[in-house]
Amino acid sequence: MYSSIRIQGYRGLDSFRMQGLGRVNLLVGGNNSGKTSILECIELLRSADDPHVLSAIAGRRGEWAYLDDGDTRASPGVRPDSPDVSHLFPNHELGGTIRIEGVSVENAASPARNDYVTVCVTEPSDSERDERNTKLDDDYADAHLDLRIRWSNAEDEYARLVTDEGVLLRPRRIASRPPSPRRGVVTDEGVLLRPRRPLRARNDANQAVQFIRTSGMKATDVARTYSRIKFGDKDESIKTALRIVEPALEDLSPDARGPRLYRDAPGGVVLKLRGIVGQVPIGSMGDGMWRMLGLALSISSAADGVLLVDEIDTGLHHSVMEDMWRMVGERAAALSVQVFAT
Repeated sequence: MYSSIRIQGYRGLDSFRMQGLGRVNLLVGGNNSGKTSILECIELLRSADDPHVLSAIAGRRGEWAYLDDGDTRASPGVRPDSPDVSHLFPNHELGGTIRIEGVSVENAASPARNDYVTVCVTEPSDSERDERNTKLDDDYADAHLDLRIRWSNAEDEYARLVTDEGVLLRPRRIASRPPSPRRGVVTDEGVLLRPRRPLRARNDANQAVQFIRTSGMKATDVARTYSRIKFGDKDESIKTALRIVEPALEDLSPDARGPRLYRDAPGGVVLKLRGIVGQVPIGSMGDGMWRMLGLALSISSAADGVLLVDEIDTGLHHSVMEDMWRMVGERAAALSVQVFAT
């Protein structure tokens, strides 16, 4: 658990420090004051050796870059290519070094320690540049820079090609045969374009960090998280959380139809309510139930880690806020989760 966190050079946060942190921490401020940026910095700090965090941050903010021509952009099933990392830096321009440092709480079991992550863009050496010129195709002709991330507790430094404009590049596959419509489309030159998978964790990294957006969890996220949790006492704690909003709740279970049916809408879970015959989709119960489910599931899956919640009161009436905070505090303490919410 962190007792203090310092941020330098991230988006609009030139220099920012939080001290006296506890188990549950609430950040309050006006619009566009940097609250979400602080949550992202903690996410970066906790995501040691997992470059997927860059895709996650870009995805939530819509900071994707397209590398294909206008016709290809409109092709069915094709996503934006890569994160545009220039937005992580001040004034949306590459330059300088982002540094995020957290000091852990000292206790009898372990001494205090410093965790840090640095993000910077550098020019490759002459030998690295020559090697790229022989191995990379024309798509990488303007890839003059490297994005480098160093975590204090990672095995090695993460490096990835980046264009002068800040587009993070990944190699493309050349299609050996026409793919099926479900796999993607092929350009006239034979380049296979398909939805990009997120960057994956390296070195078996497994950092417990959960981020709940202002809009809440997606149905696919709920189903995935629900399936990972080993229930029992956790199952009962999730029911208890939902009863804060709906006291008639008796049980909940995954929707057999699966989360894909719902896309971004609330779904993937059905409820059994006292006095109601049959199952009730959770989307029928309003935003409060969906928000509370996301909180309860995320705390359970963030054991020994960090939970980050953007605009925690979204969808919740003031009459349930005291019970919600009590639930968050008790579960966070029981599972050794540190909570940061705006």
